[in-house]
Amino acid sequence: MEKTVAVSFEEDIVKVVHASLKGNSISIDKAEIIADDQLDNYLRREKSKKFIVTYNFNESYHNVVTVPVAGTRHLEKIVESEIKKTVEIKDFSFIYTPMGERVIGNKRVTELAYFAVNNEELRNVVKRFYDNGKMVKAVYPKVFSVAPLFEFRDEAVIGVLGAKTEKTAFLIKKGIIYFIRKFSSLTTDISDIDIQDINMTANYCLQNIRINPSLVIFLGNLLESSDINIPTTVPLAVLHKPEYIRCDRKTFNDFILPITSFYASKSSNILNKEFKDIYMLKNYLLNASRVFVILAFLCLGIAFYNVKNIADMKGTLKLIKANNADIENIFSEYTAKETQLRQYMPTINFLNKDAPDVQKLLIALTEIDMKDSKIDSIEAAAKDDSISVTINGTIHADTYTSIQAGFQDMMDSLSKIKDVRISDKTMDIDRKTFLIKLDYKN
Repeated sequence: MEKTVAVSFEEDIVKVVHASLKGNSISIDKAEIIADDQLDNYLRREKSKKFIVTYNFNESYHNVVTVPVAGTRHLEKIVESEIKKTVEIKDFSFIYTPMGERVIGNKRVTELAYFAVNNEELRNVVKRFYDNGKMVKAVYPKVFSVAPLFEFRDEAVIGVLGAKTEKTAFLIKKGIIYFIRKFSSLTTDISDIDIQDINMTANYCLQNIRINPSLVIFLGNLLESSDINIPTTVPLAVLHKPEYIRCDRKTFNDFILPITSFYASKSSNILNKEFKDIYMLKNYLLNASRVFVILAFLCLGIAFYNVKNIADMKGTLKLIKANNADIENIFSEYTAKETQLRQYMPTINFLNKDAPDVQKLLIALTEIDMKDSKIDSIEAAAKDDSISVTINGTIHADTYTSIQAGFQDMMDSLSKIKDVRISDKTMDIDRKTFLIKLDYKN
């Protein structure tokens, strides 16, 4: 059974109904009235998140027009364009109801009724809920909330809704609203002045819309204490509470707008795409947060399960450790030996490492033509995959030119040795000495 809340703004008060829906039946769980200036406080305290709103817009436009026959996708754009031709506001939201097709001047057209409101007023209504963390499922204009009560009537009737200082009369036939008229009122019930306005509304419908209403039906408790002295041009009647609405008669009369809004058509929701997208986003975030909470609990459950398993494993390990005390002593001795062995690993790795054959290099050095040069010392050091060789020597010559020539001869001879690369060379002419560094790799 779905739980939801509906509110109706009626001048300086807000009527709130908590209801349970089951199929087509509705049960009223709680109905209350709060002052309009207390709504924010109420919303902050209220646990419910989703609301249906009925609102009596101060600025609204309603008319019946004919437009070219078009598919559903294009009809909305055509209606919007038609409204812009006739109303003064540019930023508006609207709803419309097709009435059928007919032929005018050999052209087939669609007749429909639209209802438009200023978006600024609509935003102000919805914002009060969003600012308090609530979501608005739908906003229905006042008359459209009660329209479902008339869907099964084939004849045209005038419905009348009341408030403290205003009455609303509307012409409806088979659930389609043809005309809406608001007029000021001096009493909460029906007075003779109100009857005059209702008679004028009935005459207008007959003369201009060409529809003759068969009844004037009062909604709510308008006739409870009325004293009418003026005859009506149309018979009067009171709307009876439907069987599927489960509450007492007084509750139904006092809260008729929020109660009937549960049955309002989706096409009567005047929230435009901007507001519907906000609702969808908030609804998505709400569902996503619920999924996150569920996943969080699942993860916590898995974590607790793993912690328990780890605790059991620790207990088992302690038991094994207690039964095998010698293992610790063996492990300590193994660690000490390993530390000692680690000191000799560089030497072992060096001895085991594949290195170039230095013997071939020494043989090659003895075979080069020294001429005036003499090798005094050779130093070799192993690298990763080669040997670094440093040769110190002396040149026995008398002139700088011959010293330079002797050094160059040495360089040329060394460069001819296979797998040798000269990485550095220096010569001291005054001392007649030289130093050559080689990289040998084979």
